[in-house]
Amino acid sequence: MGSKKHKSRREEAHHLRMAIGDLARSAAAPGWSELVVRRGQVGPYAETVVTVDGREIAVEGLDEPFQRLRELSYKEFAGTWFTCELAFTPGRRNYTGRVDAKGVPFVDVPARAALAELTMFASDEPPGWLLAALPTAAPIGLQFGHTGHQRWQSMGFAEQPESAPPINGPLSYVPATVMTAKVLDESRERRADVVRLEGEDDEELMVAHFMGQYLVARHGTRGTDGGLRSVTMEGNVLRLELTDVAADALETEAAFEVRLDLPPGEVDELRAALLRVLGPCAQAPELIGF
Repeated sequence: MGSKKHKSRREEAHHLRMAIGDLARSAAAPGWSELVVRRGQVGPYAETVVTVDGREIAVEGLDEPFQRLRELSYKEFAGTWFTCELAFTPGRRNYTGRVDAKGVPFVDVPARAALAELTMFASDEPPGWLLAALPTAAPIGLQFGHTGHQRWQSMGFAEQPESAPPINGPLSYVPATVMTAKVLDESRERRADVVRLEGEDDEELMVAHFMGQYLVARHGTRGTDGGLRSVTMEGNVLRLELTDVAADALETEAAFEVRLDLPPGEVDELRAALLRVLGPCAQAPELIGF
């Protein structure tokens, strides 16, 4: 699913869920209102059902991200999930869902799949249905790989297994749609011209210009150096229109609004500052109301 580097297993898992949503959306006909992806997997055996408004559709490319999700979610002594369900909303980047490491993901679990599951994702207390599905003898030709713990160690993450994505319970992602800015700050940092808007609860939006390129970031860490389609100033409101990729990087919707609760005169200062920062940039966004 690309070569993007992630800071943690949880971050990569979120990225994979977003990718699954994009694959499902691209396969759905326009005008849908409910899109649900359900994955059941034991060992290498999996069943995936995607429904659009209750009707099943075919979606290609889901095996790789779901397999990686199971690997990332593995917890030593506890295994990984058997069922993952994700629901998506039209016109938005959010998702809800659940994962389940206890219930049966589908009927008639193959014996080879059960044995492969416990070989790859060792668990101290596997569910009864998984034990019942085990063969009486190991099948000839079964490929034995790492144990689950060895597999976790080989994934290249330095943090402890406790930071893995959940294997039981709800999943939810709600991207930001709006912030209220109360402080405007302009500065020059490391040869970059920076415009920073600060709100409550450490909310922050930064727009910078460095060597002909722009950078947009939130909270000082999540950022994008592309995908800003337009910036609109209308009264005391600043609106950003972003590509889906840029919105995901900022953890916002594609339309993000900043309500400007600034001291008198600072809205005009912000307009002038953004024009200075964004205007000269290569591939500058469309500036509306400047």
